[in-house]
Amino acid sequence: MLVVIGELFIAASTYSDAWFWHTWGVSVSKFTVLSAESLNPEHPLHDEFTARMDDIWENYSQYPWLIPPQLGSWKSSMRPVVRKAMEIMDGVQLWWLREPEVDLCKEWAQMENMLFPSPLWDAYR
Repeated sequence: MLVVIGELFIAASTYSDAWFWHTWGVSVSKFTVLSAESLNPEHPLHDEFTARMDDIWENYSQYPWLIPPQLGSWKSSMRPVVRKAMEIMDGVQLWWLREPEVDLCKEWAQMENMLFPSPLWDAYR
């Protein structure tokens, strides 16, 4: 199973040890604080965080994704889906930081089914 965590794809079954998740949590926590602080236009990272979605879109658009033909082309249909995936993951990460017993991979798996519903996406997982 692949999960989206921030801007990374990680094979969830590979990363089950506590050290990895603790280290990841520290990084996510720092990223979250910087993201919130950067809402201030005077913050030195304001422009970088403002451009984050565009940067993610450009990065994801470099790959030859296979999507259901009913959706049209990647460029014409997938930007809102990518944005929603990032919004959902940002929210799930906040809960994960607040409630360590939240299983980040299981949470994403549930959200993935809402973003990429069956049967439309079954052949593309």
